[in-house]
Amino acid sequence: MERDLAPLLFARSIAVIGASDQPGNLGATAIGLLRKFGFGGPILPVNPRRDSVAGMPCFASVAALPQLPDLALITTAAPTVPALLRDCAAAGIRHGIAWAGGFAEAGEAGIALQAEVAAVCRETGFLLAGPNCLGIVNCATGMAATFSSALVGTDRLLPGVISMVSQSGGLSTMCHTLAQQAGFGFRLVISSGNEAVLTLADYIRALARDDGTRVIAIYLEGVRDGAAFLAALGEARAAGKPVVVLKGGMSEASAAAVAAHTGALAGEGRVWDAVLREQGAIQVHGLEELLDAVLFLASEGERARLAGPRIGIVTTGGGSGVVTADQCARAGLATPPPGAATRQALRALAPSLAALGNPFDLTPQVYTQPESLARFGATLDAIAADASLDVLYVQFGPMAQRGAEVAAELARFRARAPKPVCLAWPLAPPGAVEHLRASGAHVFLDYGRVVALLSALAQSGDGPAPVAPRGFDWTGLLPLALDGQIVPEHACHAILAAAGLPVPEGRLATAPGSAAAVARDIGFPVALKGISAQVTHRAAAGLLALDLRDETEVAAAEARLRARAAAAGVTLDGLYVQRMRHGGAEVLVSGFRDPVFGPIVSVGAGGTLTEALDDVALARAPIDAAGAAALLGRLRLLRRAAKLAPGAALAPLADFVARFSQLAAAAPWQRFVFEVNPVAWSHEGVVALDGLLVIERA
Repeated sequence: MERDLAPLLFARSIAVIGASDQPGNLGATAIGLLRKFGFGGPILPVNPRRDSVAGMPCFASVAALPQLPDLALITTAAPTVPALLRDCAAAGIRHGIAWAGGFAEAGEAGIALQAEVAAVCRETGFLLAGPNCLGIVNCATGMAATFSSALVGTDRLLPGVISMVSQSGGLSTMCHTLAQQAGFGFRLVISSGNEAVLTLADYIRALARDDGTRVIAIYLEGVRDGAAFLAALGEARAAGKPVVVLKGGMSEASAAAVAAHTGALAGEGRVWDAVLREQGAIQVHGLEELLDAVLFLASEGERARLAGPRIGIVTTGGGSGVVTADQCARAGLATPPPGAATRQALRALAPSLAALGNPFDLTPQVYTQPESLARFGATLDAIAADASLDVLYVQFGPMAQRGAEVAAELARFRARAPKPVCLAWPLAPPGAVEHLRASGAHVFLDYGRVVALLSALAQSGDGPAPVAPRGFDWTGLLPLALDGQIVPEHACHAILAAAGLPVPEGRLATAPGSAAAVARDIGFPVALKGISAQVTHRAAAGLLALDLRDETEVAAAEARLRARAAAAGVTLDGLYVQRMRHGGAEVLVSGFRDPVFGPIVSVGAGGTLTEALDDVALARAPIDAAGAAALLGRLRLLRRAAKLAPGAALAPLADFVARFSQLAAAAPWQRFVFEVNPVAWSHEGVVALDGLLVIERA
């Protein structure tokens, strides 16, 4: 449903319900901040116990107002809100903000009160921000519909192109205040609160359509409607507006099944990482990173998005350049050497002691020698022209002379540069940072924070997008699934085979003493696996025997496994006899349903290395073979593939992952984990060696 938020975000008139002259009263704060920051429209105080507020006529109710306001700002306590919403709707008002706490965050009574608020809004079509929110600030119009104490000590609101939506009012206030201190204004600051009616997705969609917003900042802890959130991010991406996301609460596991490795590896943080990468959002991990990202994106404008991960480091200190190059390497960023033409140009421009690789160490001569400083701009132009570089990172440090001249040269260079420019200048001389900020640049005060930002920018948008799902007849293979059901491995292999995925030949030997005959029919060597719903990690339970090469070895292993099961009180369904596969790399491939974003496919290092290496990548399912290849390419395992799986082609493995993702996406259950660990990958192709399906909630 389309929701017009213009009267909420760009209100031309505001009714302040609960208006007051009493210092410290929220109604008084509302009136005071609106007038302080020059809100230009009518302010209509509403309070049945007052005739005037702040020298303005005060009205007994919204029904008594002389005009219909765009926005109702409700500053009264939680129990009054439902009735006031009914009054507003009856008077024709359709947009409002409720500041009060005491709703869903406050226990059962608050949950019931918030449900009543939501019901009133649903019945009347009222669009409410909050409750339990800090309100909304429109810096372009002076609409400070907030009780933020930070604004009490603020003289003016700087207008800007950054808009922020936050599920934490305090964090949005911090970000806004710090941005203003750095000389950057915001456009809209939205505290979404409990989101009883309007959600994060509604606000993102409105900002995507707002011509004055160029960068969107988000702090969130969770979303209830994953599809709406993804659609909103997609709209912002289509509008060309970068979205920077700080996600709080990343530790809770989305796939909680402890029976599978996937439960330990695919936590909520990795699901969010996959979703945000897919949508092109920029994920950061702290307030400082969030601020760096939005200020840099706002300052760089159209050229801010990186064409690639290749960084040109320009420094005046060899050690700091080397450390930065190391940080880039750890962050997955490249620092390629310059081309021959660039080197030739720099020999005529750079100081005599300069090192002309990457990092480009121009040495302090670049500012201590007037002739080198005169060529500094041309030197930067020559580096920026190198086609092997996607972004320039220029770093300076303390200097005793010519700081103003260097800052002026940097400002002029940045204005004409053909690609993004990051400027870092800790311990800058007085006035240098201020000069650059006045020119519109964001200046980083720490070298490492630049690398963190560039890594986040380079990773955004490189996640595979889901493709159209295909059906699969799960009911024919599992006609009756139960909560907590563990599907045995031989049944998992039957499912994989039905989906067209390669599995080794295997059969279940149920009768004691029958495993040797089954092995003879299958062909040696074989593996012997004890099958029981009581045991999911057979190796740890001693119910696995590998590389059995004749009937005698199989018979002895069967007796040993059955004895161990009996001693442990484990009831065996039988022994699964499976043809052995030797050599190659072992890969984990799994699928599960995330409660917010739906089916997810996961790939990682498999076998005994799964949890030891913690090498995993996720995407929403299903994906095609190209998406699967990109996903696999993020694994450290792939960098060792030449040694682990010599001659192995990526295409068969990517095809396996793509086909498996279709199978997982078609699974009908609310919560499940389907894990194939390992998938053997070698020059002979791929084959699923082990399978585990846990149906958590059918």
